[in-house]
Amino acid sequence: MSIRFSRWFRIAGVTAALAALAVACGGAEEPTASPTSPPAVVATPTPTVAVATPTPTAAPIKKGGIVKQSHRRSPLTFRLDVNSSTDQVAAAATLYNGLIALQPPDFLTIGPDLAESWSVSADGKTYTFKLVPGVVNHLGHPWTAKDAKFTLELLTKKTASRPPHTYVTVGGVSVFESIEAPDDTTLVVKLKERDTLWFPQMAQPEMAMFTQADYDEATSKDKPVGTGPFRLVRHQQQELLVYEANPDYFRKGVPYLAGFETHIIADTATIHAALEAKRIDLIMMGGSEGANERNTSVIEGRYPGQITRYSGLHPVGRGILFNFRADGPWQDKRVRQAINLALSRDDICTVIPNCFVGDWMPSPKWGSKDREALAKRPGFALKGPAKDAEINRAQELMKEAGYEKGFTVRSICRSEVDYKDYWCPMAEFVLRDLLGIRMTLELNDRAVHTEKLDKGDWLLRADAYGGMRVDHPYDWLDVNVFCGQELPNNATGYCNQEYNDLLKQLRTASDTETRRISDRILEIFYDDVPGVLGFWSNRWVVHWNYVKNVPDQRYWGGYTQSRRLEYVWLDK
Repeated sequence: MSIRFSRWFRIAGVTAALAALAVACGGAEEPTASPTSPPAVVATPTPTVAVATPTPTAAPIKKGGIVKQSHRRSPLTFRLDVNSSTDQVAAAATLYNGLIALQPPDFLTIGPDLAESWSVSADGKTYTFKLVPGVVNHLGHPWTAKDAKFTLELLTKKTASRPPHTYVTVGGVSVFESIEAPDDTTLVVKLKERDTLWFPQMAQPEMAMFTQADYDEATSKDKPVGTGPFRLVRHQQQELLVYEANPDYFRKGVPYLAGFETHIIADTATIHAALEAKRIDLIMMGGSEGANERNTSVIEGRYPGQITRYSGLHPVGRGILFNFRADGPWQDKRVRQAINLALSRDDICTVIPNCFVGDWMPSPKWGSKDREALAKRPGFALKGPAKDAEINRAQELMKEAGYEKGFTVRSICRSEVDYKDYWCPMAEFVLRDLLGIRMTLELNDRAVHTEKLDKGDWLLRADAYGGMRVDHPYDWLDVNVFCGQELPNNATGYCNQEYNDLLKQLRTASDTETRRISDRILEIFYDDVPGVLGFWSNRWVVHWNYVKNVPDQRYWGGYTQSRRLEYVWLDK
């Protein structure tokens, strides 16, 4: 195994040497893994009255000022129900509120947002929300229970921009029996059946509330109107987003800032140089691709006691995906099994920064990050004789499938650092070296990449795969749903009816049943191999210490209401 990887490590050695030079100048890459604990999210919190409180600070809060942060790209849209990847959440989370929301400081518990309290019927199927009175949106127009009803019903429907949203539908079918708004501050939601996922999913930024009078399917994607703590003033594509405080925000006393700016900077060295020059104050998770232990420690070392930095779980895995809507060798599951067995996760994480080996659910409650335990999974054998045996078996499977000499396949790849510099070339090298699979890499920027995914215009890709917003097996394992479901919800076109049925059962199962069902789903995954889960990654938060109340993003902060910045203030 070490012989097969020797060429890659020589390449990585050159990369590391160049990275060391760049670090001395304030940026770039160094292959250093820095795993952290995954989130301990409350998947099914008891729905009770809660109070949102900011992180306490020792110094008196100073109001006003503009925080400047960096991010890697402009958003494709400001509609989080259409696209909720990091770029969109970073740009739009501050513009909206939901009925409920994950709460500071760590964004692991659910509390109030536009709903100030709620109650649940004994059978767990009826939720009655009491809404904050007197809420107005960024145009000064009232937001009431009728707008909440409009939003939830809209999310269940196919629109010109998206299919029915997966948080309020299962296989495209609404989870709601009825939604009523008897008065301006009361919303009554009746579910078709008890559902352990619906409530925590409602706390995610994707469930942003619209105002019916100001909603337009087309213009809302670029001209957002929300009720959030900040409103968008200007967006210069791939350059700058400018936000100002919402003077009519229903949560009195916040935001503390007069506004903030998001500067679009894609290059790691440039981001770090801007931070050191204090042209930016804050690098939040998702905008920090290319940051790692080595280059962030160099910055911290130059300014002892003045910089805060830490890594946190990026809750999206990396893997190899197959387009089941297209003909190709991957239609034979022996080929898919071979690819899964051939990947040496330990070698991959030696080369790729911020990488750690994990199964489909790197969760303290539901899964495992214990390396010895993971070694029992197909493809996760430890380096040495066991891994060599897996590689030999992979080559036998390719021969049995009629692809002893491999095959050539067009493969699309994102233009982001994590992919173009690491995962795509790494996957191409390993599969070519071990199985003769020659991936012709086609590099695209995020907009083109997303368009190709939405159209199904791809064959095989090394890309994001797996992930969650709620720490529950349904959310970890719903990566290949559902049979017959259209793009982009069923992104690969995979269909396995047993898997579909089991996944639906997870929404109503007890904890004991959930473990049994999820174990069976994992058995299906490792036999049928709908896709190959490679590894997980961490990302970094770095900021000057004069930025106070910076949200804790150690868990999966790039995708939460931590991006609102309503409690952040400047001590300068």
